[in-house]
Amino acid sequence: MAMNMDDPVQAAQFLYRATFGPKSGDIAALRSMGVDAWLDEQFQHEHQLHRPLAASFATASGDSLNENARLSAWWDSSINAGDQLRQRVVFALSQIFVVSRFGGPASEALAEYYDVLIKHAFGNFRDMLEAVTLSPAMGKYLTLEGSRKADPVKNTFPDENYAREVMQLFSLGLWKLKSNGMPKKDALDNNIPTYTQNDVEELARVLTGWRIDTYLKPMYADDRYHDVGEKRVLGQVFPAGQSAEQDLKQAIEVLFNHRNTPVYISTLLIKRLTISNPRRSYIKRVAQVFKDNGKGERGDMKAVVRSILLDPDLLAGKAMADYQNTGSNKRNFGKVKEPVIAMANLCRAFNVQSNDPDRWWDFASTQNNYGQGPLRAPSVFNFYESDYAPKGEINEKSLTAPEFNILSMDVMRRISNRMWTCILSHDSTSQKKWSWDRSDFERTVSQPEEYVALINERLFGGLMSVSLSQFLATMLSDMTLDKRSDDRKINDTLFAVQCSPEFRCQE
Repeated sequence: MAMNMDDPVQAAQFLYRATFGPKSGDIAALRSMGVDAWLDEQFQHEHQLHRPLAASFATASGDSLNENARLSAWWDSSINAGDQLRQRVVFALSQIFVVSRFGGPASEALAEYYDVLIKHAFGNFRDMLEAVTLSPAMGKYLTLEGSRKADPVKNTFPDENYAREVMQLFSLGLWKLKSNGMPKKDALDNNIPTYTQNDVEELARVLTGWRIDTYLKPMYADDRYHDVGEKRVLGQVFPAGQSAEQDLKQAIEVLFNHRNTPVYISTLLIKRLTISNPRRSYIKRVAQVFKDNGKGERGDMKAVVRSILLDPDLLAGKAMADYQNTGSNKRNFGKVKEPVIAMANLCRAFNVQSNDPDRWWDFASTQNNYGQGPLRAPSVFNFYESDYAPKGEINEKSLTAPEFNILSMDVMRRISNRMWTCILSHDSTSQKKWSWDRSDFERTVSQPEEYVALINERLFGGLMSVSLSQFLATMLSDMTLDKRSDDRKINDTLFAVQCSPEFRCQE
């Protein structure tokens, strides 16, 4: 099933998955050029790096490259960058290969780490895994930097932190999986681990001897601290006498070629980009593309991303059936938007601009306002677990809704407060440091049908339901009877829209 460019609904849904949300005119442009041409253009688009942009913000404000500058660069890129697909995919990757401010790396190192993901997002997964492993920010965060061979006299041993997480989180996952993402079982119906503690200890030996020079270039090998003895990891022998570089390259090959890696990574990317409860056949199709892009190449990220975004299940609205049964259930289709993605959707819909050349003020306190911030996860396990299910119907039906793990009542309140502030920031002469032009909304608010159609176009890409349209029309009618001002009508209706489940969820 191919995407139908005559169908504006399919085009809008695609852009909400592939970007930080459509701006005015984006859907028409996609329909005009076609999805294949759009993807090709995005894959080839010059990428916007974060560290140089953050550095420019820092210089303009007379500061060092701090979190204000780094997060300003993230918001500017998410809202305005032309390489939207890359920026959206990298945000997903940053929540798989987690590095966090709460763990050692400074802001400049974090910005450089994000750029490592940007540079490798559309290359080969093998190269990306190696670049992540050698990143100084990762070396600092998961304490690989400075890990040394065992010293019996001092009773010291290689650091196991990165060795464990690179298997558990960055490649294999905890449990052996079938090609469709379901766990394999032993004779007692238990999940089968992908690795053992001995594998962790042996891989830790493999990864000894890496040091940081600066945070702006990969770690370098110091063979004085490297364990040159024979090792055995996941059944593979690492011969004695290999250098740190040789052992690392063999380790990356072992992880990259493990049978679990395609299905584990594909599942994580699907859940972060498209839907929370993909059918097994969807996972299997994407994992197969990871194994072979059709030209004999394993790990081709362009092919994987294309497969994720164009899968026939998305066009048909099919998701996992209740209780992980075979078949499908359209009611389980879609996902909850992460808070910063919902905010980015709003900003792109309004074409919000910064009035200050130094930074994106008020966005820098991202974590406090949205319960998450780029590269600011509370742990290596990210802001949420990929299989998290809130109590109630979702959990009882063996489904997942990972983003609910962020959405406490306080976070929901804070998100709405920030969106309310954004809605009010329509005057560039006000004290706000960012603003948007709402003249189209002012022009149409006295014509309810045209006004609701404008909201549908700008904030939903044409996807708004009839029931929500009717709710807004009634709301406008009631406010007119109450003699509310046009300003109040615009503010209140837009606030109601951002609170709606339709805006906070992605189809």
